[in-house]
Amino acid sequence: MSFELIESSVLRVCKICIHELAGLADHYFLSEFDSFDNSVGWGPSGLELRGKVRITSQEMERIERFMTIAKYNICLNNCEHFANYVLHGLNFSSQQYVWWKTLGASVIGFLQPAQSASENYHSHMSRQISKALNENLRQAKIESANRERIEFWKARGVDVK
Repeated sequence: MSFELIESSVLRVCKICIHELAGLADHYFLSEFDSFDNSVGWGPSGLELRGKVRITSQEMERIERFMTIAKYNICLNNCEHFANYVLHGLNFSSQQYVWWKTLGASVIGFLQPAQSASENYHSHMSRQISKALNENLRQAKIESANRERIEFWKARGVDVK
């Protein structure tokens, strides 16, 4: 799971019906190809990053800003608010103007646990730091194995580069 910075946006707002909620709500996310593969979204656990997402620096800044100030709330800071804010700079949800979705969101809001804004940011940062440390460890193991291989062959009079 990662971001790839690009010059111009390729993302679009995508949505799927949440069947478990009997159509009372939709889940919105950003993707290049209308697929959860390589997508970024927002939910009760904070940032939902799947695969590799190609994103502009402005979209990345908006994601970081949203994560540091917003606590997930199905009525006020839901997945559609996030997707519209990241892509267009507008914290807006059209679902809030459909009465049955507003009712469903209110009910779900009482039942659904959510992380705080600081938990969103720290959870995401912890995953990124863990990923970087694991990659550093992997590279160190490769370098160590290569040194051992070179020393093994050097001790036998073979020059390996």
